[in-house]
Order: sequence, then structure tokens, then C-alpha cells
Amino acid sequence: MHRNIPPLNAIRAFEAVARHEHLGHAADELNVTHSAVSQQIKHIEEWFEQELFSRVKGRLYLNSAGQELLKGYGSALDLMQNTTDLLLRRGPGEHMTLHCDPAFLSKVIMPLGDVARSAASGVTLDVKTASIAHTAFPDAADIVIDHNQHRNWHNVHREHLLDIHGFPACAPSLLERYPPPTRPLDLRRMPLLHGADRDSWNSWLVEFAGSTSAGCANTYYDDFSMTINAAVRGRGAILADPVLCEFELETGQLVPLFNNTIHEVSYYAFCTNLKYSTRTVRRAFDSIVEILRTHDSKIRALEKNKEPAHRPWEAPSVAQKLD
Repeated sequence: MHRNIPPLNAIRAFEAVARHEHLGHAADELNVTHSAVSQQIKHIEEWFEQELFSRVKGRLYLNSAGQELLKGYGSALDLMQNTTDLLLRRGPGEHMTLHCDPAFLSKVIMPLGDVARSAASGVTLDVKTASIAHTAFPDAADIVIDHNQHRNWHNVHREHLLDIHGFPACAPSLLERYPPPTRPLDLRRMPLLHGADRDSWNSWLVEFAGSTSAGCANTYYDDFSMTINAAVRGRGAILADPVLCEFELETGQLVPLFNNTIHEVSYYAFCTNLKYSTRTVRRAFDSIVEILRTHDSKIRALEKNKEPAHRPWEAPSVAQKLD
């Protein structure tokens, strides 16, 4: 397709002069002579058959036509620069940065083994677990996995990965120090452990016990993997789930107290539209999404076929129902 636009050298000269409002400074930036820049400005004005600058005492100032042109050409050159930088980064020996919620990384990504590695074959992978800013997509990240949807992030490719549904559980050692609960309201007598989502316990108690978590012995952690570790050590009851707490539930380090579940959080994968347009990042992103969704489907299928968990102090035949 033929594009009816001025020569690129003329566009670059125009944009540089428009920013500097000075021929000499623009020439220094472009590493050409003052005369060469002047010729390119003349060329682009002749191409549009109108002046784009006002000349005042040796300085050049954009007129209304030049200002309109700068908006489009400036954005186009910025996009070309960003795309060039991305492609240069995708060469041999390149790095790719995965920014992931720490609990999800340690309890899901790492046990799956080759999730990130197979998705980024031949690429040095840099994994970050620091807190993710809510204001904008992290500049240094290629892919982000987080439990917030970040609706205020613009120009991003977003994919839902899985949902977390939690139910009360605790370590067997906790039941040696507290009377086994026979109804949901009894959980208020136990210390309650919370993750970054601070309202889940309150929501569960409101729905199934007709009460709240106010006044309980609450402990909050900003990393859910720390919440799980505290629960395993018998520090309190947790809203466990078969995704993040899969190992602890399978090995009996955590035992269910009641079967009723509540939605806690959802996990999403993010990538800027620009980075997703590159083959390496797109391949890694799509692979991570596919692997995690497949893993989630397997867990959901296993959970669906399981018999309802009975509380450890009751025989299956006499297990009491929720009040």
C-alpha cells in the first residue's frame, strides 16, 4: 500500500526542531549539519504547501498547522522508538521479566515447575515479587500475574486465570488447644488468619454464621503464603482453598472445618498491548495462561468428584451439618 506521507528524514527533522524550537539544537540531536536540517524543514513545508513555523528573531515557533502535525508525528515517532526498543530486547541473550504475586508464585507457579521456563525458552527470566503498584503497569515488567483486576491500567492485554474459593481450615494442632467447632459461629472463638484480601473472613462469617469478624483475634499478613505457614504452625484458622493450599490439604497439614466456600479473589495475567505484540512475550503470555487454566480445570474436576470433607473429630456417618 502506498503511503502518502513526507520522507522520514523530513519528519524527523520537523519533530526535532518543533521540540527544540531551534535549528542548531535539532541538528546536534540528529547529528547532521544546520544546513541539512534547514533543507528538510523547507522540504516538508513545500510538501504540505504551507508554512509550519513562525520565524521570530531567528527562532522557530510552531504555528497552528505545525502544532496539529506535531501531535500525530510526535506520537508516531514515540511508538516507533518503543517498538524498536522492544524488538532490540528480544534478541539472543535477552531478558524477560515476570512480576508475580508472591503467594501465587510460591504455591502455584513453582510447584508446576516449567510454567515460566517453558514459556520463555532461551530467555533469561527475571522474576519479581515486590508489591505491584495500582497506578500503572510496572515499566520494567513484561508479564504481571496478580489478584487485582487493575481496571485503571490502560492499553493492557488482560486474561482471567482462575478464581479462589475458600473454606475454613486449620492445623490439627490448633484443635488440641481449642474446642472443635460444631457450628460456624464457634469459629469466632478461634484466632483468625487473614491474607491480603482482608474481608474474606468477615464475608464468610456474615453469610454462614450471621456474625462478623469484628472482635475476633485477627492477624493480617500482606502475603498469603505467610498466612498459610502460620496456619500450618497452628497459629489460627484460615480460609483455605484447593489452589494455593493444595499441598497442605493433601498432606493433612490443614484440615477442613466446614465445607461451605466463599469467593475470595481472582487471579489475572497482564501484558501491555505493545509488549504483547512481540512474538516472545506473546508466546510466553499465552503459554502461561493455557498452563494455569489447565491446572485449574484439573483441580476443579478433582474437587467435584471428592466426597465432602468431614471434620477430623467426627466419624463420617455422624458428621453434623452446618447450622
